Amino acid sequence: MKKLFIIASLLFASPALATPEKTYRPFRYETPCMLEQGLATYPDNCVVIETREKGGALRTRNIFSNKHGLTIKGRFDKEQGYMTWDSHNKFEYKWEYKVGGVGDPGAWTYVMPGFLVQNVSWD
Repeated sequence: MKKLFIIASLLFASPALATPEKTYRPFRYETPCMLEQGLATYPDNCVVIETREKGGALRTRNIFSNKHGLTIKGRFDKEQGYMTWDSHNKFEYKWEYKVGGVGDPGAWTYVMPGFLVQNVSWD
């Protein structure tokens, strides 16, 4: 009986039978973005890389602007909600997306204070 227990425990502890880790496939696209400084705006094209849960909910979003030297990383935290980190402030903070660019064609969204991205989803 002892041998049977040892064999069974080895069989079920085997890495071959372990549940595989979740992998999230990234989705990459480019979209217009702009930096606001006072009344002036400075346009650029940003690269956005998102990962989503199996059901389609947003998991992470990284936004890169080479012209402005800015990286914005967002992630969903189960306890705190959507958290944002950017290379300007260099710390993580809670940021609710806000509608911006009123009067401009297309849907503009503030993804951090003073930085807008066009046609980015809110989910």
